[in-house]
Order: sequence, then C-alpha cells, then structure tokens
Amino acid sequence: MRSAASPKPEGGERMKPAICLILLAMLGSGPALAQPIALVGVTVHDGTRAPAVEDAVVVIDRERIACVGSRDECSLPDGAEVVDLAGRHVAPGLVDGHVHYAQTGWLDGRPDSGIGTDHYDYEALQASLSDDPSRWDRAWLCSGVTAVFDVGGLPWTVALARSDENAEERPHYRAAGPLITHFEPVFGVLRAMGTDTFLPMDSDEAALASVERLVDLGAAAIKVWYLDPPAGQVEALDARLLKIGEAARAAGLPLIVHATELRNAKVALRAGAKMLVHSVEDQPVDEEFLELMRANETFYAPTLTVARNWARAVSSARLSVEAPAIDDPNGCVDAETRRVMADADEFAGKPSPVTVASAFSRLEDTAAGQRLMQHNLLRVFEAGLPIVTSTDAGNPLTVHGPSIYEEIEAMEASGIPARDLITMSTRNGAAAMGRLEDFGTLEVGKLADLIVLEKDPSKSASAYPSITHVMRAGKLAPVSEYAAP
Repeated sequence: MRSAASPKPEGGERMKPAICLILLAMLGSGPALAQPIALVGVTVHDGTRAPAVEDAVVVIDRERIACVGSRDECSLPDGAEVVDLAGRHVAPGLVDGHVHYAQTGWLDGRPDSGIGTDHYDYEALQASLSDDPSRWDRAWLCSGVTAVFDVGGLPWTVALARSDENAEERPHYRAAGPLITHFEPVFGVLRAMGTDTFLPMDSDEAALASVERLVDLGAAAIKVWYLDPPAGQVEALDARLLKIGEAARAAGLPLIVHATELRNAKVALRAGAKMLVHSVEDQPVDEEFLELMRANETFYAPTLTVARNWARAVSSARLSVEAPAIDDPNGCVDAETRRVMADADEFAGKPSPVTVASAFSRLEDTAAGQRLMQHNLLRVFEAGLPIVTSTDAGNPLTVHGPSIYEEIEAMEASGIPARDLITMSTRNGAAAMGRLEDFGTLEVGKLADLIVLEKDPSKSASAYPSITHVMRAGKLAPVSEYAAP
C-alpha cells in the first residue's frame, strides 16, 4: 500500500464484490490500459448530498469509477495500485459554471475598462491565448477544478471547446462563444483576429441571424448580455429576447442570460433562460421570480466576488504603486499573469477616463451591492432552487483557478451551509454544462474526476485551499504538479 505522499504501488488484498466485478467485466474488452487504482481510508463526499462515508474506498479503472463505498462494499481488484489516504477527504472535482478563457484576470484582457489601452496589445494577447490556453488549464487543475463553462468570448473559444474536450491534461471545457446584446458601445471594443466578442440584436432579423451564427460555430449555449433596455425600446427588446429564446430551443441549445436587474431577469426567465449569470443586484427577488425559476428549472450563477475584484483592480491601477494582492495558496497563477498585474503602477496618476473619485465610488457601490446579492442568493437557496458556483474568472483580479475558493467562501458567508456548497460546486455545475451523466458526482460509471483534501469540506468552505491532489480522468497527481513554474 502506498501513501499519497509516496506513490509507489504494491499489492493489495483481493476480494471480489459483485458491483466492482460487473463493471470491470464490462470494461474488460479492448486494449490493456493502466492498472486499476484504489483510494483507501478516505471520507467520501459524493456530491449528491448523501451522508459522507468514512474510511471508504474509491476504485478507479480505465478512467472511470468502478466502485465507491465502504470497505465491505468495495474490495480491491487484482493488481490494483493502492493509495493510502487515511484521514483525507475526497469530493468530486470542482466545477466553475462561469469563466472566460479570452480574459486574463487583469485589465489587459478588458480594453473596455479604459485603462491601459495604449499599453496593452489586445490583438497579440488573443492570438497568444488562442494558440496556447494551457496556462488556464493548468491553473484550474492546480486549484482542483476539473470542469469549466466558458460563457462568453471570441469565436476561438468555441473552437477550443471542440478540440479534445476530454483530454486529461485540461479541465472539461464547453464554450458559448460570442454574446448577443443590444448594448452598442461594446461593439468593436473586444474585437481581435477579425472577430468580435459581441453579436447584434438591433432587429428581429439580426437577432435570429446571431443565433444562427452561434449554431454554425458549434456553441454550447446561446448567451445574451441583457442590460437595461433604452427608453422607448423596452417592449421591442423584451419581445426580441423571447424570439432568441425560441430560436435557442429550436436549435437544442440552452439560453444563458446576463440580467442583473430583477425586471430584466424575469424577462429572461419568460424567454426560457436555463441559467441566469450574475446575481440580481438592484432589489430583493420576489415570489414571481422564484416561481419563474422553478418552472424553468433555471440555474442561478451568483458570481458574488467579481464586482468587488473589478473595483479593486480599477483602484489598484488608478491609486496604487504596488501590484495588487491575489490569494493563491497553492501557487497556481502563472508568471505572465503576475507580470502584467505588476504593471499597475504604470497607470497610477496618469490621465484616464477612470477618475480617482470614480474608483472610490465603485468600491463603495460594490460593498452595498454585495449585501443585496448575498440576500438574494440565500432566498434562492431557501426556495430549493439550483445554484451553480461561478466566479466569472478572467475578469480583473478574478484569476483563473484559485478564485473559486474566494467565491465558495462568499457563498458560505451568505448563509449557505458548507455541505450544500459541495453540491453547488460539483454536481450542479456539471448539470448546467449538460455533462452530469459523465461527471459532477462520485458514482459508479462516471469519469474519475475528484479532489483530495486535508480538511473537511462539509464543515467549512475554508477547507478547499487544503487540496493536496487532483484526479482528472483517472490520473492522480499532487496539485504541485500543476503549479506555476
């Protein structure tokens, strides 16, 4: 038997429970692959909200879970590589339901901020990221995140999602591609490589053509960025959003809507939104909103920390002479991201459309909005509606990877019990991605995507930074293997 710290396989005891033998027999045909792995002595949190199982065994064979349960239920198959994890906790790999691979975690990826536009080369950045996004893949796996849903970006993100989505050296990845919006000022701002991050909905014909464009790209969802409609266009744009929803359903794609105002969120739900990204932040949600969510079986993706991080980033760029701090307990953030953040002092005191006064105001507004977002999250939870842990990673100071810890802790601070956070951070994200049949819970037959922690995630969200190992598609590795060089 080997310990997690010393990966040297030895023989193990050999008993043959029916459930394990049946699955191994089903997998037995075909070419010989790596030997089965058995994680023993662990406390299993399977992501289904079932009670944790102490001193348990997880058997993995051919990238999938062959058995999970007590020692009596899961004996060790012949030749299994046994990993002694006594005292550790095992949970499904984390899932982030809202990320952006075309953004970096700093202002260089958001020229719409108005800061550093003469300093950063957005075109070169996008060419570099599309050519090699592995720095994000590594940061996510280093943080225990084995699946991410990219819900808005340049078309290259969709092409990335279609290239070997199940490769073990990257998290599962699906992408919605460009966002449909009526907000004209953003067109052309996040444009690179001959394409734009946004598609129009200025007429019914344009809106339906935008949906068709996304279908042709192979997008995994139809995403609409639905800000407050301008005066005089409310009825027309509301009706157009409903048409987009109809077209999405006809295409067999989920509708995802960015709508942070209660009124707009209700319109999105009437249009059939399957996921609302960001919290309702202008007023408390009401019973009508909750009923619409329930009827639609809509996922709520709160992204509690991104606005606060945006405000910190803007303040750092306008006021600071030091690189802004990031919380990265396992060293997952790459050197290039840290380098561009260190450029914050380049902009302090220089002319900018973002004034010092507006930077302070943004911090104050964010603090007030945070309390309402947390209130609404708790209302959604108490109504028994599905919540998906989502960071909006890629936005300034919401870095790829470790930002998931800050988000889960903010959800706990809203009043969500730690035990429920496990499901929101694993199963629900997989369901929102349309991949629950493959991952998101620790169940027989599913892909072996899981994390090993020193602390108990059912007791506190503060347990997640204690991750020691991540398993993706049956490959177990210390998180240090994915740490930034």
